[in-house]
Amino acid sequence: MFLRLDIRLSQARKILQSQVDGHPWLLLVAIGVGAFIVFTVFSIERYLALQSNFFDLGLDSNSLWRTINGYDSWTSLIFPSTPGHINHISPILGLVALVYAIVPDPRTLLVIQAGAVTLAIVPLYLLAMRETHSQLVSLAVAGLYLVNPGLHGIVRYDFHPEAFIPLFVFLVYYFYSGSRPGLFYLSVGLMLATIEYSAVLGLGISLSLWLTKKHLDKRILATLLSSLLLIGIILISTIGRAFEAFNWPSNWLAVQFFGVASSQNTLSLQPVEAFLNNPGVMITFIQYNLVAKATYLLIVLAPAWLAALKYSTRMLPAIPWVAVVLTSSRYSYSNIDFQYSVFLIPFLYIAAIPFFYQIKKRRKLVLSLAALALSIMLLYSAISPVGPSQQWPQPNPLFSAVASVGDSIPQNATILTQSDLYPQLSNKAHVTLNYSYVEPPQYILVNTQTSWYDWTNPSLGYPLSTHQQLDRFTSHYSYRLTFVDMGLHLYKLDTASVTSS
Repeated sequence: MFLRLDIRLSQARKILQSQVDGHPWLLLVAIGVGAFIVFTVFSIERYLALQSNFFDLGLDSNSLWRTINGYDSWTSLIFPSTPGHINHISPILGLVALVYAIVPDPRTLLVIQAGAVTLAIVPLYLLAMRETHSQLVSLAVAGLYLVNPGLHGIVRYDFHPEAFIPLFVFLVYYFYSGSRPGLFYLSVGLMLATIEYSAVLGLGISLSLWLTKKHLDKRILATLLSSLLLIGIILISTIGRAFEAFNWPSNWLAVQFFGVASSQNTLSLQPVEAFLNNPGVMITFIQYNLVAKATYLLIVLAPAWLAALKYSTRMLPAIPWVAVVLTSSRYSYSNIDFQYSVFLIPFLYIAAIPFFYQIKKRRKLVLSLAALALSIMLLYSAISPVGPSQQWPQPNPLFSAVASVGDSIPQNATILTQSDLYPQLSNKAHVTLNYSYVEPPQYILVNTQTSWYDWTNPSLGYPLSTHQQLDRFTSHYSYRLTFVDMGLHLYKLDTASVTSS
């Protein structure tokens, strides 16, 4: 019996080997499908566990829903605009909205994001195959990309348009040497449409290709000029208030890059002035949380540290972001579980292509680096069963109650809620975390047993917690507690009290 089993396993192994040899892309498909399933299931499990929040799944899904249902214009969605929208330059959201209109559910965005992150291995694999003609190198680079803990941080932290950056960056590099210039220009346009920082990436890609090719051709020039144009639009519209007709805030650039959340109509130059008056302050910035910054860079760049150093020209577009990580005091920039790693990751694997081709004959070294990458993933990845989270998110028993409560609230009702409940209510026209209407909210939905109930952040424009706002409204108006389930509470406004007041 064991002999027959051994023969059958041997035959199955030969059949599988022949299929892989005859159709090498099958292994890439298997890796990609597996990664897509893992990323999708993980992100949806976080949604069901009520671990998603306003930043940014709720914010994006509500912006998309309001736009496709006619509550806001398309310019409000894709340009920095009125409060309640993403407040970034992300025209790519216009395309996402077309898909979201078919299935208007926050989980649609999570599936789209998982698909974009995973699909990036196709142009990466093709680029590696064209450069090296090595199946081993191409699969190794694609596989290492998928196991990078920084990439998993993108999947973990809700939905962000930055998730499209690896896909479009790899397409830019792949089509640069192709025979169809239209596809190259389209890829550049899509990359620049993700978020305003992509203009910096575009400049870096232009310089990197220029230095590599030793001449400035039409494609490099187009990438350079389009990136400069985007930067020019940002500066002119911010400082000169050119887009006031679209409600583009004149202090937008200060808020995005310097964290200045004031109502002033001019660009704040305080950080620049501080540096000019005291250049030594830069050392202080670098020293701040230096261990965390170094750890972050070691994890994201693993195991291709030598590739990043040896092929520094290919890493050129990532250098500005490395500088941001080293000099910033912002926690999320040097944390593995946020989306900002996309400004660094694609260029690491573009540099890794010639590096792994150079060492491909040293099988033990290649296997050692692959094992090291898997070990780092297991230790630091958000989706690892033995990583920092220790376990995958489990569905919250309150999820069905929140969904039921959400269905009972009228579509056009004004609602005050908290960050972790916001995504469940994002298909409502007037839901907010920071209530500012003249009339009190018709409904208030809170969960007193989570930290978001008492969360505030004045620098982001949220000076009062949901708890504080609830106390203020219930002390001035008559609200009825219509639903209670553990810490979940739904309050409904007594309209008679508003009329009498």
